[in-house]
Amino acid sequence: MKRMIATIATAGALLLASASFAQDAAPTMPPLTAAQAQQVQSEMDAYRRDTDARIARGEITQDEAQRLMQWREWQLAQQAAGLAPLPPPPTDRVVIGPPVYPVPPPQYYGPYPYYYPAPYYGPYYAPGWGVSVCAGRAYRHGFGSFCI
Repeated sequence: MKRMIATIATAGALLLASASFAQDAAPTMPPLTAAQAQQVQSEMDAYRRDTDARIARGEITQDEAQRLMQWREWQLAQQAAGLAPLPPPPTDRVVIGPPVYPVPPPQYYGPYPYYYPAPYYGPYYAPGWGVSVCAGRAYRHGFGSFCI
């Protein structure tokens, strides 16, 4: 058991010692023509302005900005020289969106086609004038009344 633990620890130490987890600098730049170099510099000027704005807002530090600009310059040089990998080919699948339903015609939200009933008091409901006595009570779920 001790031999196995020692072997695993030795293998782990060798792997960690030989692996580089992050690169400090961008790889060497590919050879560019004058027109390609001009194109890279014009795109880098716009990227530099964006990076300076990010520094001013406090999103990144100056050191991070320098590394970002080096990597972006290398990427742009790879693209200009034609050494960048090609994008993956488009798939044969067609994306179908949700169904489109027709818009319903506008509705008329005017007065209802029927008339509200007249109130239970007054000359419109009772055939004649007179004295009426009403009694009622409000309950938990509604109101009830009785009129004579």
